[in-house]
Amino acid sequence: MASLVQSRRNLLTALCGGAAIIWLAARRGAGSEGAFQVPEVSVPQAKALLDAGAMIIDVRDQAAFSYRHLPTAVLVPLVLLRAGVPAWLAATKSMPLVVYCNHGLSHGPEATHLLQAAGFTQVANLASGIEGWVEAGLPIQTA
Repeated sequence: MASLVQSRRNLLTALCGGAAIIWLAARRGAGSEGAFQVPEVSVPQAKALLDAGAMIIDVRDQAAFSYRHLPTAVLVPLVLLRAGVPAWLAATKSMPLVVYCNHGLSHGPEATHLLQAAGFTQVANLASGIEGWVEAGLPIQTA
């Protein structure tokens, strides 16, 4: 019985590990299209967009948002976007929108993809996330 459990555990580990490798390869563009090929903006581009009136969406969780976030950012966790775009946000489809997460590598691109699929035409992921923003010495807020 113990060997059956171990065999199943080994199979699950191999499958999960393989899925992670495939996902990472796709994200890096190795051999196939990336998982979420979305428009991205640099920190200076994001700052210019925000200065011009773009909305900024933080897709991290409440704890991360409370710890620190970009000024004027609105919290819309990725978990919420996966369930559907809130009506108040859907009403802003025509305005420029910058999405960010921690490093701009997973949650931000996925959220940007979901918003594009929902009809947002001027949405972009902050390529370096909040970490890049902080590294550039730009202001942050805490809740």
